[in-house]
Amino acid sequence: MKRRSFIGLAAALALAACGKGEPRLNHPDLQAANVVPTANLFDGQGRPRNFEEFRGKAVIVFFGYTSCPDICPAALRKYASLIRNLRDKEAERVQLVFISIDPERDTPERADTYAKWFNPQFLGLSGTEEQIAEVARQFKVVYSKKNVEGGMNYVVDHSTDAYLIDPRGQLRLAIPEAALIEPIAADLRQLLGEP
Repeated sequence: MKRRSFIGLAAALALAACGKGEPRLNHPDLQAANVVPTANLFDGQGRPRNFEEFRGKAVIVFFGYTSCPDICPAALRKYASLIRNLRDKEAERVQLVFISIDPERDTPERADTYAKWFNPQFLGLSGTEEQIAEVARQFKVVYSKKNVEGGMNYVVDHSTDAYLIDPRGQLRLAIPEAALIEPIAADLRQLLGEP
């Protein structure tokens, strides 16, 4: 009896191993939500920009602000390093978009200049409070101003995840702040290779 159970289990495991299940991603897959994000924001030259123009590329989206003392610069440094470590053909198909959640201080020009300081190919966007709130809502990003003493007057508490839009324009991954470069790169390669 035990031998038959073992043979049955071995056969089931062999069948499972032969299956062609989808490769697993390293970060939470948001595909089931079926979100195709849109944006109506502006770049450093005042041109309207949207996510649709990046179809065929993987787009890393990070929400932050230029006066952020710690989380934002650390995240943008990490993504600049990630792109430097990709093969040239892969890097050409990845676009980072930094969206300011502080339109009171961050003009589109300031947001774009800030993003490009980390990598000249990065794109910084800003807009009105309403435009930013509409984009943030699609990603379920939360943020709020908090008054502080000193010259800054306020800081903005905000979600720290980055988000990945796949080459078809669908929101696919939430990338936690603590995520390491190699697992992110592996997910990027997988999404760039999808038909």
